[in-house]
Amino acid sequence: MVRVVLPKRRQFMEKDEQDFKGQLKYEHFQFFFRKHWVKFIQPILFSIPVGLLVLVILIFLGRLTLFVDITFIRAFYIIFTLLISVGFLLLGTLQIFNFYFDMVIVTDSRILIIRKTCFLKNNSDAIDLTKIQDIAVESHGILRNYLRYGRLIITLSTSAPPIVIDKVPDPHFYLEWTNRVKREHILKRRTVLPAKPEEQRSAASSDYLRDIRNLNL
Repeated sequence: MVRVVLPKRRQFMEKDEQDFKGQLKYEHFQFFFRKHWVKFIQPILFSIPVGLLVLVILIFLGRLTLFVDITFIRAFYIIFTLLISVGFLLLGTLQIFNFYFDMVIVTDSRILIIRKTCFLKNNSDAIDLTKIQDIAVESHGILRNYLRYGRLIITLSTSAPPIVIDKVPDPHFYLEWTNRVKREHILKRRTVLPAKPEEQRSAASSDYLRDIRNLNL
């Protein structure tokens, strides 16, 4: 019997195979993640009692239509019940699509936070990795630690308020991976970009002073 072992993180594919809308020419895809499944469960848990309440009301109205021998009222009740049922199915389907649209993409130069729904919202924020001062994880409570989700708090080097990414699955894993991408990006910029004239003059002066000390010795 052949045992097939699947990778733990299937979203980490080859960089050349990845592409997304709005990708810049010089940047390369690193990884992405969606929100924790709790974000998908919360509206469903809220809709269950609402659906039960609507069901009770429809049953009560259906009992009333039995005592009224009017064809128009019965036809209106049937159409109204069908519209309510289709509306609930449509809202559930939209929640599934909205869950897959809402994601965070990390490249070797920036972090893209995409907040998108099917019809009402299409927002995206881009954070340059060089402008990130610190990234922290906040995961308080028994439920968050047991289900392994929390929030990433990104502090920028500017005076802008911190950016919070809520309901991140396994936040400590993505914290370490994002910090690793950030370090690699900073090292790459240092090797590619030439030194500033002020830094060159300071380096030359330090070399001159070191030569003088060696001569005095």
